[in-house]
Amino acid sequence: MNIKSVIIILIISIFVSCSDSKTKKAENNTWKHKVLVEEVIQTGSYTYLLVSEDGETQWIAVSKMNAKPKDILYYNSGLEMKGFNSNELQRTFDNLLLVQVISVDESGISRKVVPKSLKKKMEQSKSNIVNTGSDKNIDLVTISELFTNSSKYNGKRITISGNVVKMNPNIMGRNWVHLRDGENNYDLTVTTNELVNVGSYETFIGDITLNKDFGSGYKFSIIMENAILK
Repeated sequence: MNIKSVIIILIISIFVSCSDSKTKKAENNTWKHKVLVEEVIQTGSYTYLLVSEDGETQWIAVSKMNAKPKDILYYNSGLEMKGFNSNELQRTFDNLLLVQVISVDESGISRKVVPKSLKKKMEQSKSNIVNTGSDKNIDLVTISELFTNSSKYNGKRITISGNVVKMNPNIMGRNWVHLRDGENNYDLTVTTNELVNVGSYETFIGDITLNKDFGSGYKFSIIMENAILK
């Protein structure tokens, strides 16, 4: 093998090595969102960031971190909170995304973000829940039955099971869970101090109230309140 052939082989080897390295880096880069920081608001507990992506803006909240306008950040997902009220800012965000894991590096070097004060509010003691009696032998009622014969259950404490299709945490001091049982399109709102995951199947015990008006647009023909997980 002559010198020229050896050089060509070395060049090919280096090229393949670099290509493999770029491919592995791309495989490791699993971030779904690359955002540009437009505005930063610092509080004692959180950093609120107005970020833009593909021409659209979104407020996100992370635990306190160093950030400034024009920074590039990466994240995969977040917990959507509508009508989130920040006591520190005396401001209500129409739509806020709570981001649990965020990165300043596209390569995947990330930092965990766990907003402690929000977590504390969301994990309130279950002792605050009003219990209207023993929950051991409360009848299970389907969501369809509840909506069909709602007057029958007004003021009663019942058991309900369903799929969690939505959850809005920490609004007016409680978590708002939306349940469906798959039989129809009935959507039951449940207020609770419990934490559940969207997509999970849960069973709640709680008090049924009809025509409940909390004000500020929160009005429900049927709602389950003071609910606990069974």
